[in-house]
Amino acid sequence: MILVRIWSVAVLTYKEGIRDRALHGIGLLALFMLLATLLATQLFGYDIGKVTVDLTLSTIGLAGLLMTFFININLIAKDIDKRTIYCVLSKPISRSQYVLGKYIGLALLITVSLTCLIAFSSVVAYLCKASYAEAYFKDFSWTCYYQACGYELLMLLLLNGFVLFYSSITSSSFLTMLFAVSTYIVGQTIEEIVVFFQKEAETIGFSSPLIQHTVETFQYILPNLSAFDIKTMASHGKLMTMSHTVFLVGYSVAYTALLLYMAILIFKRREFN
Repeated sequence: MILVRIWSVAVLTYKEGIRDRALHGIGLLALFMLLATLLATQLFGYDIGKVTVDLTLSTIGLAGLLMTFFININLIAKDIDKRTIYCVLSKPISRSQYVLGKYIGLALLITVSLTCLIAFSSVVAYLCKASYAEAYFKDFSWTCYYQACGYELLMLLLLNGFVLFYSSITSSSFLTMLFAVSTYIVGQTIEEIVVFFQKEAETIGFSSPLIQHTVETFQYILPNLSAFDIKTMASHGKLMTMSHTVFLVGYSVAYTALLLYMAILIFKRREFN
């Protein structure tokens, strides 16, 4: 019975997201960018395979981010703005079931949408590959390509966990978007920041244990989203090890579970006016 209630909220969220016009606009933009890849590859006289992988994967990632920031955030804010959340919570659905159902619905929307884009991008990559000599695609690997797509999906699922967490704190979709975008930027640059502090400490000969511990602490607390970006590896036909993949899957699942747990705790104590 509990699973049925959670699934009902998830399906309702998914259907609402599918009907959103913004999703159709993002989908058309992504399809246009993927088709433009066929023309863009003609501008390069070498490394066409690498360019194809970079452009198609970047398009998929951009579409996923646009969906997260402009659709998924609004799907949660609409329930509060239009007061439909009262209708949901007035039924035998607890707040924890509502939060879990919302996340599953968001995850389902992202997964289905990206799967469609990945399928279309595969057609584009195949056409590019068939249009040029095999030498231009000597490093191309479908296994590496789909692994990079899977990593991108994992990153987006984790990012949507942050979206739900921030939505449980504030009713403002603008603040939620601001926090989510900031989290994405920090997550993509956290490794570079750590390396920068380490190099600076070595250059000036100053290494404070307090600063080192602080930087290392933030490195483990803040999400390392850059670890999911393996476009460069995929474009060179290099496959990530199974142990690394298992670790990232566990990292994403554990971090998302923690975010959902905190979101449930906050949501249970929150009052709606």
